[in-house]
Amino acid sequence: MALRLRSVLPIALILIALGLSGCSNPSNGAPAAALPTSLPATDGTSPPPVPPSPSARVVVTTNFGKRLVLDTPVDLATKSSAMEALRAVAEVKTAYGGGFVKDINGARAEYGKFGDTDWFLYINGIQTKSGALDYTLRPGDIEHWDLHDWGFHSFIPALIGDFPEPFVHGYGGETMPTIIVYDDTFQEEAAQLVKLLTRLGAEEVSTRRIEELSKDEKESCNLILLGDRNSPLVAEVNKLWKRMGFFARFDGDKLVILNSKGKAQRELGAGAGLIQATQNPWNPKGIGVCENVVWMVTGTDESGVRKAAALVNRYEEFQWAFGIAVSEGEIIKVPK
Repeated sequence: MALRLRSVLPIALILIALGLSGCSNPSNGAPAAALPTSLPATDGTSPPPVPPSPSARVVVTTNFGKRLVLDTPVDLATKSSAMEALRAVAEVKTAYGGGFVKDINGARAEYGKFGDTDWFLYINGIQTKSGALDYTLRPGDIEHWDLHDWGFHSFIPALIGDFPEPFVHGYGGETMPTIIVYDDTFQEEAAQLVKLLTRLGAEEVSTRRIEELSKDEKESCNLILLGDRNSPLVAEVNKLWKRMGFFARFDGDKLVILNSKGKAQRELGAGAGLIQATQNPWNPKGIGVCENVVWMVTGTDESGVRKAAALVNRYEEFQWAFGIAVSEGEIIKVPK
């Protein structure tokens, strides 16, 4: 018997050892060994990180950018319309077959004796020529909705508060070259704007003195006009202020600031600066084609222009705004 026990004992010890080892099967209820979340690279190094999905931003404001409702990124792993992106981040009510936005997060369009307000869509600071259902977002786009009164201006072609857009991503995936057109006095400020835009991701940014600007460049490029109220191109655009959707204009040596109803609220004199935008009025296809813009970085005089140019470098101070005026120690969002 002793011999039989001695012969069985090694086999039993082997079986016990196997039972204590990590050879369990998940199907029998025993814990399985944890699986790695990623496979090691064949060369022995760690696997490369998964690249982030392309994204855009959805911004919602009211009263010409004066109140921020939301500002959030949206994933563009799949194609997304502006409407789909908005619905992904906000509570939205629509009308007319789902293409007309009536309410975003409880802020709703209104009509009546106190004014008519609606939601307007801008992509990279340019009012869209198509509905939210029809615009496909591209990586880097800023989809900006603003609820405002349209009783005086039903069409405001562009705004400044999505800077550095549209100079980086343009509209619909197309970005036109940008030319800073300057009076001789402001050559240094023009060079600084080139550096700023280049640092923020804009490509094909250059400068021209007014007399160097060609007809083709004037019609086809984004233009930043750097000069005072008497600068020829500034004066030409100022004469078209109603068509351009402006709420600020030069009247003689004064800068007149309007409210949303088109009524004068302030007059600024010496040393006043102004930044406002529109779609390029020299584009032979007309404004509203969403191809290129004109920004006015201007003022009543040299001092005012320098204030406006300096403010561009502090662009976070006019974030989401439609236009901005600057005077001694005061920044005024336009309309007033």
